[in-house]
Amino acid sequence: MEKLAYQLWKKDDDSLETFKELLLKNLSKDIGKLVSELQINIADADVLPANNLAQSNYPPAPNAVIFIKVKSYFLADTLESHLEKITNKIYGFVVSESIILDNLKKSPLGSRSEGFSQVVFLEKPESMSTYDWFNHWTNHHTNIAIQTQSNFIYVQNTVVRPLQKASPSFIAIVEECFPSEAMTDPEVFYDAKNNPEQLAKHAQIMMDSCEKFIDFNKIEVIPTSRYRII
Repeated sequence: MEKLAYQLWKKDDDSLETFKELLLKNLSKDIGKLVSELQINIADADVLPANNLAQSNYPPAPNAVIFIKVKSYFLADTLESHLEKITNKIYGFVVSESIILDNLKKSPLGSRSEGFSQVVFLEKPESMSTYDWFNHWTNHHTNIAIQTQSNFIYVQNTVVRPLQKASPSFIAIVEECFPSEAMTDPEVFYDAKNNPEQLAKHAQIMMDSCEKFIDFNKIEVIPTSRYRII
């Protein structure tokens, strides 16, 4: 079983709502027999309050990110033929998944998951070796991200290979789910409700760790609504 991640950009003539409907209602019909899992994350109106959390160094940012599980990435060409019918551009990646935190209370298939999902695309700084990058991310930063934030789902996806030649050189893709209040309340985001001192402490610890392995000139942070479809 392999996992594929795709960044999707809507067609210029389609509204975001039209694109959302194409993804949620039509895509599963087109590719349902090819995949064992389909998750759609879309930057829709429900996450507009989280715009202050968004970052894009490759504008415009994707309108959606989808995660697919298939028997083999050799199915990618067939999957992409369906995606290309409803998009302006796609970038795909074969990834290796590590589920660090997983909310035991699953939302019904087809419905919007609770809170919001922040999808982060990361590149390795040129000054850092691949070994050192992963060593810091997995053996140091992971616990910090969990201990200083209110995330209740935390999934690390190591990029195995890109599926398009023009794709950015992302080394990893992170998905974190937070309570809805975290879109606008830093105290909720940093798991420090009604505790300004804890907020400052958690934010500083998190930033200190991020600065050791993240190139902030090559990062994409996309707040999304999360839908498990298959």
